[in-house]
Amino acid sequence: MPDIMHLVRIKALPERVYAALTTAEGIRNWWTREADLEDVVGGTGEFRFTYNGDQLATRVEVTELVPLKRVSWKTAASFRPEWAGTTIEFNLREDAGETVVLFAHRGFPQADDNYAVCTTGWGYYLVSLQQYIETGRGAPSPDVDFGRVIR
Repeated sequence: MPDIMHLVRIKALPERVYAALTTAEGIRNWWTREADLEDVVGGTGEFRFTYNGDQLATRVEVTELVPLKRVSWKTAASFRPEWAGTTIEFNLREDAGETVVLFAHRGFPQADDNYAVCTTGWGYYLVSLQQYIETGRGAPSPDVDFGRVIR
């Protein structure tokens, strides 16, 4: 099964990056403004996106939280069927006063067009995360309608 992987360096300590990944307020500033997230293992998250007037959602279970080091979610349901049962992981490590984020979205059924769209999408949103942490302003959905960028 193919995995999506990205690496991004953020000019901030892991405390700030971890908070942006584990709180609804953090998620709302880089991924989607419509987010709910419980910051406990076994908690749930729901991330909503509006495309062409329809509200679409992805629901996750928080499967692992290692403060300042790792965040992991399992996709429980999604408007993107290829996400069913996949895992989303953010691994953090400090390096010279910065945080290296090694991102993985694992378990896609095949490397097809949908996989390629998701790969591009995650790259975009990880840059949004970086910009949010470094400048105070990310580009979450719907601020930037990613659906218009790729189809």
